[in-house]
Amino acid sequence: MSVQLRSRTLKSGEKSLYLDIHHNGERWREFLKIKLSPKDQSKIEKKRVAERIRANRELELLSDETGHVPQHLKKLNFFVFAENYIKNYKNKDVRIIASSVEKFKLAVNNPRLTISSINPKIMSSFKDYLIHDAGLTGETAHNYFTRFKKILKAAKIEGYLKEMPTVDIRFSNPNKDDTLKKQVLDMDELQKLANTRCGNNEIKRAFLFACYTSLGLAEIRKLKWKNINKGRLITNRNKTGELINNRLGQTANNILGKPKDNEDFIFNIQSLSDNGANKAIRYWVKRAKIDKHITFYCARHTFACQLLINGANLKTVADAMGHSSTKSTLKYLNHVEQLKDEAIDKIPNLIL
Repeated sequence: MSVQLRSRTLKSGEKSLYLDIHHNGERWREFLKIKLSPKDQSKIEKKRVAERIRANRELELLSDETGHVPQHLKKLNFFVFAENYIKNYKNKDVRIIASSVEKFKLAVNNPRLTISSINPKIMSSFKDYLIHDAGLTGETAHNYFTRFKKILKAAKIEGYLKEMPTVDIRFSNPNKDDTLKKQVLDMDELQKLANTRCGNNEIKRAFLFACYTSLGLAEIRKLKWKNINKGRLITNRNKTGELINNRLGQTANNILGKPKDNEDFIFNIQSLSDNGANKAIRYWVKRAKIDKHITFYCARHTFACQLLINGANLKTVADAMGHSSTKSTLKYLNHVEQLKDEAIDKIPNLIL
């Protein structure tokens, strides 16, 4: 294998530099778009640049055989690569991919992370974060992990990774079968939370408001008074962009309090991370003596189930939740049906 720096004289008298490459029994040229003229004062510097390119190209070809990642590829910031990948991504799941990167950013807490430093340990920790700490439920955590791997695959194709750091990681959600059962609050539990002190009162207000409006933490953070119009909440889901246009009930209005300027945020939690919010909720729930694993996202589950329990049909709930179809809403109906069956089973038997 060899990579030689050569030149070809053009009709103009300039010399065009190129790489003459021999590798795996094949030979080809790669032109560098660097031209030298006899009177070029930067000729020496251009040759130095060309030589650095030649050396890097030689190292790249060598790395293909040895599994070594060239030093100049190791230094690329992962989030810069991910941003460029998302910008050029054309499929419909681009929002989910972007959200998965945001979750990864929160999980690793290192804005300078390079692609080459992403290893199985980091990805295993990210998987655990999605399942236990990111406020995700059902198949959402798995979907985020799967979409995130698309970015890693692209990095591997471009030579930044020599192997996928997820190859030996199996993704299974330990709470998949009983997720809703453990993450839905009933009215008695909501009342307990309302009567219990929370270490962060803004989180308490925001969470209870979400239980009556279907909003997630991402929407709550951005919610402004301009989103409240004539007793209605009008906004879009951060994850899908779907419209939410829900009437506000008495409890939701009581939580809001006196209106402020249109551009003012309703809840002062913009600087609080997902982890910080969920940590405050975890201690609050424990203080209320509720034995459930509750994160901010559970407010959406609670809202949907309360609508169904109080007689709303599946299409109404789907619209109120900002779902594009009733497919995602079926899990709530199944949960409510399970609650009904459990209630029937608890009816005392007659002695006949």
